[in-house]
Amino acid sequence: MFKDVTSVRVLAYFPCQLSAPAPAEGDVPTGWSVTDGLDDLALQPYGQRLLDDLLGSMPRPTMEISGGAEVLRTAGQEIDPALSPTTESGAWQVVSARISLWNVDCGLVCVTYQLPDGIVSGVGDVVAEVAPPVQRMLPAVTRLLRAVLSAPAGTDEVFVLWANTTFAVRVDPDCDPARRRAIAERFSPDGVDCTPDGISDGVLRVGSHTTAVVSDFGSRPALLLARLTGVHHVCWAAALRYDAVLSAELSQIDPGRGGLSMSALEDQAKRILGGYHRIRLFRLGYSSVEAHLDAAGGTVWNALEQQWKFRLVLTTLDERLDFVRTLHQQLVGRLQDRRSRLLNELVLAFTFLNIFAIVLAALTFVALPSLDVGLLASAIGVVMLLANLTAYLTFRRQMNDPGRAAGA
Repeated sequence: MFKDVTSVRVLAYFPCQLSAPAPAEGDVPTGWSVTDGLDDLALQPYGQRLLDDLLGSMPRPTMEISGGAEVLRTAGQEIDPALSPTTESGAWQVVSARISLWNVDCGLVCVTYQLPDGIVSGVGDVVAEVAPPVQRMLPAVTRLLRAVLSAPAGTDEVFVLWANTTFAVRVDPDCDPARRRAIAERFSPDGVDCTPDGISDGVLRVGSHTTAVVSDFGSRPALLLARLTGVHHVCWAAALRYDAVLSAELSQIDPGRGGLSMSALEDQAKRILGGYHRIRLFRLGYSSVEAHLDAAGGTVWNALEQQWKFRLVLTTLDERLDFVRTLHQQLVGRLQDRRSRLLNELVLAFTFLNIFAIVLAALTFVALPSLDVGLLASAIGVVMLLANLTAYLTFRRQMNDPGRAAGA
């Protein structure tokens, strides 16, 4: 079956999370360049002004380093051997590399390798031979990112989440579509065909690994699949990052914990509001992508979304976000009720004390010098004090425990 295959490339994707804020666009580090991210999304041919407006709302890279193997070097050092794997079929050649920071608090490392010819000469499982070396690159990619981003030593501000691959398989131009589909099935056996209508020079397949069988590595079908796959990896990373942040916030909200303070809840409310703003911007940006993709891009985008079950991830994220907001609002309401009860007690106390003071002053004012009258005034004052205290306790019980009062 592989007799029609002339060359194979593998695109290794390494989505990463950035716990520390990414550099601002106005403060571009040495070697980095600001990008508009248009190449990553197959958008409709809108006017430039509309495209510029859309860029602010969609997932997109904001800064990147791209080029050949030199991207994998740090401070003039040699490339980490783990980033240039060698398998039984031979060494993998680095074709291109790209490190990009995105506007969703995540990044992506994408390295394109030319696989040795011997890797497809037999009848073995190419995916099984390629996947383990890519997985073993994770520590090396993490070290590379921390060096490039100047992350403090000993911290976990930058870390790679996973590794995944896209296969670009080049075949003879006269290879018939049925043969191309059969080759794509060998590389992505658990996938579905997502070749857009009107494309005759390629077959695209989306599964746990995506595959493009084309006559030219630079053809639009190959680039379309590679770029949209990269965008989906970043969106997955962003969704998991936001989900983890919400989970950490939930662990700090304990309805049964005593000693809640309004200042602590106010600080937490600020964090929740900031997280809500970032998550909703991400959700709205992701939802708007499909509406602005061209026909071919929309076909591939839907296939990636369905095969990777990304909608379920977004649904879980939305539910967790609503749960955090609702639970926090209920805790704030409970604390406010507690403070209102305390305020009611203070108002009642001062009210009854004022009444007692007025009565006592009136009795003292009208009292005669006679001893009997003075004793009578004092006795009446004590009775009034007891009556005020009894009334205060009664009203306090009714106001602070309305359920008991209603039951009575």
